[in-house]
Amino acid sequence: MKAKRYSTEFKSSIVALYNEGRSANSLANEYHLAVQTVMGWAKNLKSIPTALILKIVHFLV
Repeated sequence: MKAKRYSTEFKSSIVALYNEGRSANSLANEYHLAVQTVMGWAKNLKSIPTALILKIVHFLV
């Protein structure tokens, strides 16, 4: 089975929600993701401030 690919905008929005205090478990359940996926995205994007992520997401939408 081929791995599903998610857009950078989607990943950034999930990480922004995580950085605002949502748990990885609640995000995984709501968006049908693995908890490890959410945590991996958060780890990879942790050096980017949440405010910048939100600006990027709003700009692209």
